[in-house]
Amino acid sequence: MESDTTESQPGDWPDSDGTPADVPVLRVIYTSISRLQGPVLAEMRLIRDQAGRRNGPEGIRVALLFKSGYFVQWAEGPPAAVDQLLDRVAGDPRHHRLQVLHRSLGRRRLFRPWIGAIVQSDEPPAVMAARVQRMLKRPEQVATREPAEVWASLCSPPQPDMPRPGGAGLRVMLLSARGRHSFDLLRWVADHYRRPIVSRRFAAAADDVPDVASDYIDLPHDDMPGGLRLVAHARQSLAMGVAHAFLPDHGAVVIRLDGELERNRQLVDRLMGVCDQVQHRLPIVGLGSLNSGQDELARRVRDMGHEWLEATVPAGLVSEARHWACLTPVLSRLAAARSA
Repeated sequence: MESDTTESQPGDWPDSDGTPADVPVLRVIYTSISRLQGPVLAEMRLIRDQAGRRNGPEGIRVALLFKSGYFVQWAEGPPAAVDQLLDRVAGDPRHHRLQVLHRSLGRRRLFRPWIGAIVQSDEPPAVMAARVQRMLKRPEQVATREPAEVWASLCSPPQPDMPRPGGAGLRVMLLSARGRHSFDLLRWVADHYRRPIVSRRFAAAADDVPDVASDYIDLPHDDMPGGLRLVAHARQSLAMGVAHAFLPDHGAVVIRLDGELERNRQLVDRLMGVCDQVQHRLPIVGLGSLNSGQDELARRVRDMGHEWLEATVPAGLVSEARHWACLTPVLSRLAAARSA
């Protein structure tokens, strides 16, 4: 799913309207029951093509997710345009029982005209319906939350055995400078602790941009109050806008470094571009050996106003277990500081 080709830098997208993150827009999240009969992915791409013709000119940005028989859509833009979008969706035969869960004015989080996602889940539609109903019964509480938080609690709720059911634990994004090493580490951690992996597939706004994966696990941990959500992202997600939407809800980003400094530098610069566009500062953890250029990367990150933390992997036999052993103490310190 992931390509090693160089992606366009955030803010240079031809379909981005360049609206600064601090200009207020209307943010709406609604659900609807799907009436799709055929393959979901093919229909999502059709929806994408239809949305692309309208969203850009109207200044609307949309994230659409399909899970457990439900559509969940997050839309941002000028109030009149967003309300017109809701009217169109209400009359779309692919949707049934549209219900608005969140409506607020605030900072933009979506920077592409369209992002699509499919969550691989065996969760029954009734469970999803129950979460929707719980939110509908607490409109005042839902209205005060950020859209990304509402989206996450609805579409990717924490595992039932997490220490804090409300999802107040540490959320960490995991990226890798080469290949799928972030996913390899996540898979090892999941196997080691016998935790389920939740897989998501994000579709881009154009056929010439490959779909990307994002997997996560929830991990109860004695040294991390509230537990840990570890989210592996493909590098392409930084160019697609996925990371823009959800980055401010993470307590840190871990970069699994490569032995080639230039690859590490490119990924760090791309990540800093995303942070700058969404106007968010957070700790960056460099996970790698001494020859991965940690000193130079630390200077670049700190010059941009972020904290740089090192999780140095000793030379010798490199394994997922060793990487995790070096990373865990850093995450524990972050979790303790977050809960203090």
